[in-house]
Amino acid sequence: MSLVKSIRVSIALALALTVSVSGVAYAADPSIDANAAGKIEGSGATFPWNQYTDWFRSFTDENTEATAVTTGTSLAQFHSSNSGNSLVLGYTGGGSGAGITNFYGTARKSPVQMFSGSDAVLTSTQRAAIAATDIGSKYSVIPAITGPLSVVYRLDGLKTTSGAAATLRLDGSVVCGIYLGTIKKWNDPKIKALNPSVANLPNATINVVGRSDGSGTTFVFSSYLGKASSAAQKNCGYHSNFTSSTEANLNDAAGTFTPAQTAPGTYFAAIRAANGAAAITGKPGNGGIAPYVKATNLSISYVESSYASKYGLKEAALAAKTKRNGTTVYLKPTTASINSALKSAVNAEDPINPSTSFVQPVFAAGVNSYPIVGYSWWLIYHEYDNANGTTLGQVQGMIAFMEWALTDGQKSTYLYKGYTPVPATARAKALAELKKITFNGVSVWP
Repeated sequence: MSLVKSIRVSIALALALTVSVSGVAYAADPSIDANAAGKIEGSGATFPWNQYTDWFRSFTDENTEATAVTTGTSLAQFHSSNSGNSLVLGYTGGGSGAGITNFYGTARKSPVQMFSGSDAVLTSTQRAAIAATDIGSKYSVIPAITGPLSVVYRLDGLKTTSGAAATLRLDGSVVCGIYLGTIKKWNDPKIKALNPSVANLPNATINVVGRSDGSGTTFVFSSYLGKASSAAQKNCGYHSNFTSSTEANLNDAAGTFTPAQTAPGTYFAAIRAANGAAAITGKPGNGGIAPYVKATNLSISYVESSYASKYGLKEAALAAKTKRNGTTVYLKPTTASINSALKSAVNAEDPINPSTSFVQPVFAAGVNSYPIVGYSWWLIYHEYDNANGTTLGQVQGMIAFMEWALTDGQKSTYLYKGYTPVPATARAKALAELKKITFNGVSVWP
């Protein structure tokens, strides 16, 4: 631990100064008792994977246990791999669906399942499954990070009429048509209409790619499709009257808007077949889709934007909801365009313990608002105890890490490219939720 960090922690613990971080006042930074060791692991969403692994590395580097802590308290009890003597942060992906299932599964509250990650809100069925366990209603869902999705593609040699490299423009109606299978070729008139300056859209079949697992990234993407599609596309099929996998048309009246984690290849299977379109290619995780698109010409898909940067993928410029003087504005994800979307949406939606009707901040108003932005949440238990093999030190370590991630970790220094901070008001509420955590019935961070 650096001298500056050590002094800061020592002062906070010794004097119990009242400080305020992101608007939440508390007596001291989280502390960790001596001799803490073991794994602190979570599972679920791959949307935040790059950010989580980067956070783990940074936090561990700043709080490495160089000398065994045997007395008192200290944050410097982390290690990158030695869980026998120190605390080790870890996270397995599997998608939001797996993270939610694991949250109430048999390993719940154990060192290998201390929290879950999800980019999808809990459904009524999932909430009932959680309530049926010893968890009951004693858990919180708090935003850890935000980020945009990129619509990524590979079209080799795409050029403008002047011969320069071209960027593809798309809007919600066209992206919906591509996934429904009503738009099958890259030179479809609807794509050409959005790209008048592109000289050589190929007369070739679009290789449509989507997640094959239960995915929060898909939940965010389907939220965009449902909000940005045309009225005739009826939420792009994401409504209560559309039957996943068997619905062959859009004839039913649009019911309640219902974004889904379901793999697009499953959700749109029947309607694509009815439209004469090939099956959607499925890949697990953002880390499965990104390299596939990179390697496959004529393909299109969606990933959290950090994966587009990591794999050097082409990102489409997407139509904003609000026009500028009657002209459509096309945007790529930037810090400014993401923050504009979050600011526009945050007044209507509270991302703390979101309800089943919560809508991700997609297709937000504003000429500068990028249209596909999402929250990624942590699911945390309120009650931990020895019965599940977890120790007080591990719970203290988890809280210490999460408090850091929600404060220092939101600064540009610690943000992985392609992610953006949670709005300050939401972070303040998230920190307050960490105060609800107990170990053997005693508050861990009073």
